[in-house]
Order: sequence, then structure tokens, then C-alpha cells
Amino acid sequence: MKKILLISLLLFSKIAFSQVSDSFNDGDFSQNPVWNGDASYFQINSLSQLQSKGQQLASQTISLSTANQLGLNASWEFLVQLNFDPTTTNFVRIYLTSDREDLKGNLNGYFIQIGETGATDGFHLYRQNGTSTTRIITGPQKNRANANVVYAKIKVTRDASGKWDLFSDLAGGTNFNLEGSIVDNTITSSEFTGVYCKYATASRYNQFIFDDFIVDDLVPDIIPPSIKSIVVVNPLALDVTFSEALDLNSASTLSNYYLSNGYANPANISATAFPNVYRLTFSKEFISGDYSLTVNNVKDKKGNTITQNSNLGFTYIKPYVAKYGDVVINEIFANPTGNTTLPQKEYVELWNTTNEYILTQGWKYSDQTSTYTFLVDTIKPNQHVVLTAKADETLFKPFGKTIGLSPWPSLNNDKDILTLTDNTGKIIDKIAYYDAWYKDDVKKKGGYSLELIDPKNICGGIQNWSASVNVSGGTPSQQNSVFHAQISTEIPKLLSAGIIDSVTVQISYSKSVDSLSAVQLSNYSINNAIGNPISAIVQTPYFNSVTLKFSNEIARGIESLLTVNNITDCAGNVISSTQNSAKLFIAKKIVKGDILISELLFNPRLGGADFVEIYNHTDHVLDLKDLQLATADGSGNPASIKNISTKNLLIPSKTYWVITINEANIKQNYETRFPLQFVQLASLPAYNNDKGSVILLNNGQVIDQLNYNAKIHHPLIQNDDGISIERVSFDVDTNDPHNFKSAASTVGFATPTYKNSQESNGGESFVNLQSKTFSPDGDGFEDVLMLDYQLAEKASLATISVFSDKGRLVRKLLKNQTIATKGSLTWDGLGDRGETCGIGIYVVLFDVFDLNGNTKRFKNTCVLAGKLN
Repeated sequence: MKKILLISLLLFSKIAFSQVSDSFNDGDFSQNPVWNGDASYFQINSLSQLQSKGQQLASQTISLSTANQLGLNASWEFLVQLNFDPTTTNFVRIYLTSDREDLKGNLNGYFIQIGETGATDGFHLYRQNGTSTTRIITGPQKNRANANVVYAKIKVTRDASGKWDLFSDLAGGTNFNLEGSIVDNTITSSEFTGVYCKYATASRYNQFIFDDFIVDDLVPDIIPPSIKSIVVVNPLALDVTFSEALDLNSASTLSNYYLSNGYANPANISATAFPNVYRLTFSKEFISGDYSLTVNNVKDKKGNTITQNSNLGFTYIKPYVAKYGDVVINEIFANPTGNTTLPQKEYVELWNTTNEYILTQGWKYSDQTSTYTFLVDTIKPNQHVVLTAKADETLFKPFGKTIGLSPWPSLNNDKDILTLTDNTGKIIDKIAYYDAWYKDDVKKKGGYSLELIDPKNICGGIQNWSASVNVSGGTPSQQNSVFHAQISTEIPKLLSAGIIDSVTVQISYSKSVDSLSAVQLSNYSINNAIGNPISAIVQTPYFNSVTLKFSNEIARGIESLLTVNNITDCAGNVISSTQNSAKLFIAKKIVKGDILISELLFNPRLGGADFVEIYNHTDHVLDLKDLQLATADGSGNPASIKNISTKNLLIPSKTYWVITINEANIKQNYETRFPLQFVQLASLPAYNNDKGSVILLNNGQVIDQLNYNAKIHHPLIQNDDGISIERVSFDVDTNDPHNFKSAASTVGFATPTYKNSQESNGGESFVNLQSKTFSPDGDGFEDVLMLDYQLAEKASLATISVFSDKGRLVRKLLKNQTIATKGSLTWDGLGDRGETCGIGIYVVLFDVFDLNGNTKRFKNTCVLAGKLN
């Protein structure tokens, strides 16, 4: 009795977990399982069989179906009885699989059909696609004892590879004979199984009988379910996929699931459209991190229980949309040549500067010629990632997370543009680097990386990058060696402001400034109703210079003031409040006669240099940047034109400026009272020693021109080497025959940067003693006799003699020498032989004359005093 009970329980267990099992012994087909379709045209007969009871019409088709999801690795068994001789118009189909519940319409599936011409019908397997049917197994003809009755038990199997086997037993038992086999995998899924009865003879309406339907796995399922995958569908819910469909009751029990990190059991479980997928919803949102889900006590539809404490881990990354600067290009190893510590291969380092997990699938990294698209990947919070060529990936993996790129956007040594964009094309970071960023000529040649100083710095470019100071030459997957190294407390200052043209000013700062503040137009203003600029362009790559353009012109001849405010450096230091302004000045345009040629040395001493002295004859400041210096060609036209200055060089009113190729030589050989009033050029126009022309130009217009020759020099000068010619009057035509003379010997034969020795005085001549008495005793008081004089420009020679009160000549101060029109002379109390003259009265005769014989004498008496013993 116990054995019978055990067998019954095992059989019940097998039937209970079959896909379809119905012997109709309960007298019902509306439940356990449910058959749908033309239910009113079927009945359960007295033998507990499913039997048709259609209408007695000349033609009718009726069907029933029930759920069945077995399409592979399945077995179908059923009993069929037809109390008539089936034909092509009176036949039956038993659908093994179908994707539609209604078996009379379009569907995809397989069926057994019985019904053909003759009394020896075979059992055939068909495939149906839509409304098209194809016979794939043709069973042999069957001789029946009673030609008007078909009675058979039919079995069909299909293994996991898609091989169909069709069996039958005409006695209705289990002594099956093989009818045929075939492999067909055209359709592998199923939703329903059922019966389809078609008759064209009214008397066949109740002659279709079926019994003992069993649809089950071909190979018994003894394998427990397992967790295949976990997908986070939103911050509160997981979709858990199992290896097979589950028993709904066990799958929906909350206590059967436990999530790590304090989430414990889910708050809700719901089935999905897939029988092996269940959605677990929790009461609090997930945070980014690693999780483990443990599952117990869930069963498959055959009653197999999952292995105790089955678990599967997963990583959840909270959805986060990266912004510009969240991931930065942190290090660039563009020129590895010469490095002996790191692999001599290019790399770029990325740094996730946030506390978020950032998905990079679909992101792109590129230079100017090639692009790499990231596959599925994640950068963890604050993680460094090394990018390198795919072939070099293994070389950098020991340092940390490394991604090998193919293609690899190779790095130029001198400069390149690198761009990182997300999967929508939004720029996450972009770097246009230059080798000037190394700030070190040795490291620039190779073996060192460029490192970002601070990703949160308000500056970019050269201010925020520097060569690595790590002994290895770089820091792949580590914090940069120069991180935060550049923060400075030095306050930026305005160094200079230069006028480019009437509406353009270029300013320079003492250090690199923040480009964002440097381009703010409101940070700059000029008085005199000029106002703010209309553009501000920061000069790269050093960011310490800005070009400003204004809509209103800067007025000429009037001093303006540029003021700068709110400019900051990379550390946020604001510009100095005491060194934030600069004076601006544009000189009036130079016209003919404004600047005149004042002095010319065209025949220097051996080893000396030519010079041209010019004079601002106006009462306002002029700009030498507007002038050119030239000579004349054979036709008298300007030739060998030289710009006097490439930048603004202001010459104040009534000042003398010297133009030469050797400033030091002129200063060494002549007195230069204003040593800053020099302009040194790389070359001068050729001024010959015998004759030539000196031409001043302003944009091609002649401002002044001196046509000189050696005969201008005083005829008594035997050697004019090193003697300049000087202008007598600025109010007389430059080329007036008497307007240039030899510089006086009394001033050293030239007066560069100061008033000419031969310049007209416009007053009466005189010779005066500053004091009638002097005492050359070295006590610092009136040690020499001072003579102040002024002469007419025609008196170009002088002889100065000192006599005793007895009329004896004791000293010749000058003898027939050229002399300046105004100046001072001294007598130190010595005689011609260097002896000290005695105490007494002396007479100073000052004789001046010209070549025409005109003479004039000035007589002064003095006392040489001393202490008496």
C-alpha cells in the first residue's frame, strides 16, 4: 500500500509540474487547465473524454487551446478518436505549438493532421507560418480494422537541437512505433497547444474525441534555478533574471531575497513580461557602489529549489551627467625620448575630479587627426586613468588603470589640441598645449611630462601647466608632482601700456592673469570721454598681455589715463590698487619744420661712428616712431630709408636727440649732457666724408633735408676727422650757406644731445668775469678764474691771453681756435710752462675775429690772490 502511495505521489508531482496535463476526469475543461476557444461546441462525454458537439451544418471549423510554453526539449502525448473515415474536408489537427490562442487564424506553430483521401490515412507533422502550411513528416498509411473509425495514441518528441520524432500506437497504449523524424528549428517558441476540428458533413459534428493530453519536458528537469543577471532599472528597483521560469508563489516571497549594504528585504516583488524575470523594489534609493543579492527558497515550475544562499554581485552607478571639468586631461607625456624610468611611450592621464562614478561609454578622445571612442567603462571617484596606444597597454598597467586605444591619437612634441567629449558630443575637457608650457629648455627636449597644476584653478594654459618635477619624469596614475605648486601670493601689477594706433592699446602685466577677468571690457577704462574698450584679446600662450580696442580715438597731443580694475591672477589675487594705471599719449602728427636736423658727424675719427642730431623745434611732444632717416640717390630722391624707432619714442619740446649705430662710442668721445637722448640703429644710411644728404621723412614726406659737403668746415681746420657740423639757427633754411659750421674746439668738436656750440644767440657780445678775484690754493673757494662769454655767430675764432700788470705774457688760453658762440672758460692761475703765477694783478685779453678780418677785443682785469707769510 505504501509503494502504491509513493508511486501515486511521484506521478502526481510529475503531472502537477507538467506544462499541460489533462485527462478530463474532473468532467471539466474550463479549469486545471483552462481551454479557451469554441467552448460551447465541446463537451466531456460519459467516458470522461473531450468530445465535439458542433452545429449540424454542412461546413464548420471549431477549436480549443490551452497554454503551453514548451517548444524545445518537449514531449507531446494525446489520444485521438474519429468515428468516421477522415478526408481532406473532414479532418482533425492537433496543434503541438502555436503563438496564437485562436487556432483558426494566422499563426506560427506545428500540428499533427489526420485526414486524406482513402481509408488508410497516415499521421503527418506540419509546420504553419501565417496561413501557409508545410508537411515536414509524412507518416505511412495505416490500415484500420474498421474503416470508419480512427483510434490511436500519438506521441511527438522534439529535443533541444530541434529533432522531431513522431510515434503512434493504433491500440491506444504506449507501444509506440516511429512514424518519421526530421530536424526543423524554424519556430522554437510556443504559447499554446490545442485541437482543431473541420468537417463538411453535418453528421461529423460530434464525432471528434480526445483524451489524455500530456505536454512535458522531454528530459525531466531536476536542475534548480540559478541567478543569471541583475539589472538596476531605476534607483529603487532591480530586475533579477533567473535561469528558468519560477514558481510564482516562492518567487514573490519578500523574505527570500536579501540585499547587502543595509537594504535587506525588498519592499515589493512583481512579475514581469518574462516568466524568469522578477522586479524587486526597495524602500530607499541605491547609492553608487558594489552590492550582493542573496536568494533562498525560490523554486522553478518543476519544484526544484535554488541552492541555499545563492548570490550574485553587481555594481550600481548612480546616474550622473558629467559636466565640463569633471574629468580632466591631467598629464601629457608627449615626448618620452630620454626617459630611463618610465616606458618610453606616449601617454595621457585622465582624472575624475568628482566623488561620482562616471560612465564613459560612447565618449570620445581625439587630437586634430584621429579619434578613439570608449567602450563600456567606468571611471571611479577621484580615479586616475592612463590612456596609451593599445600596443603599449601592458607597459602602463602596473601603474594603475590603463586603457589601450586603437587608433591612438599620437601626441605632437611641440603643440597639439586634445579633446574629451561625452556621448552627446559635449566637451568635458579640451587642452591646446605648447612646449613653452614646460618652462624649462632642458625638460622641453624630452623625457618629462606636462602636468596640470590644479583642475579647479581659475586660469588655464601656461599658468596652470608645468613640467613634472618627479624624479621619474612623470606621475602616471598618481597625484601630479606639481599639484597646487603654482599658487602665488604675488599681486599682479600693470607694467606698461603701449599705443598701437589711435584706437588700439596693448598692456602688459607683471605675471600671467586669469583670461576670464582679462577679457571683461568693464575692467578697463580711459578718461577724456574714451570709456571702455569694445574688445579685449588676451595674448597667448603667456596670458600676461592684453590688446584693447576702443571705438573712440585717443586724442593727439593730450595725455590720457588708462585704469585697470578687478583683474586677478590664477590664485585669485586682485591687481594692485596703486599700480593699475598708465598714462597714454599720442603725439601730434609731424609736419615740415617740426623736427629739424641740428648736427651731423659725417667724418668720424678712426674707429668712431657717424651721428645725426635732430631737434624738436615745436612747443609740444612729438613721436620719433613716425620718422625715417634717409640719404639721397643720384636723382636727389630719398634712398636707404631707415625707421628711427619701431615703437613709440617721445621727444619733448626743444630737446636734442642723437641717432647713431654706436651710442657708447659717441659717449666715450664727446660730452653728452643728456645720455638718455640717444637712438641706436642697426645701420645708418651711408653718409660720405666729402658730401651727401641727410633727409628726415614722415611717411614719405620730407620734413627736413641737409645737403652737406666737407667745405662747410672752417677753412683753418687742417683735419676735420671727428668734428661735427652744427646748425646756427633753427629759424633759417637748413641749407643756407652760413647755417652750419664746425663745432667749436672749446666744446670738444661736437655737442651731441645739447645746444650747439655755434647756435645763434640773438644778443650783444660780452665777456665777463664771474669774480674779479680768485685764489688757486685748492681750498675749494674761487680756485679758478671763470670767464662767461657770448659772441656773435660771425666771430668764429678766438685768441685769449693773460698778461701780468707789467705787460708780460704769462698764459695763452686759446690761440686762433674755433669757439662756441656762448660758453665759459677758466684760468687755473698757471703759466704756459706750468708754473704757479705770483700774487698780483693780471689782464685778460679776449680777441675774436672772423676770416673777413673783422675783430673785436674784450679786456678784463683780475687779481690772483693768496696768503702772505
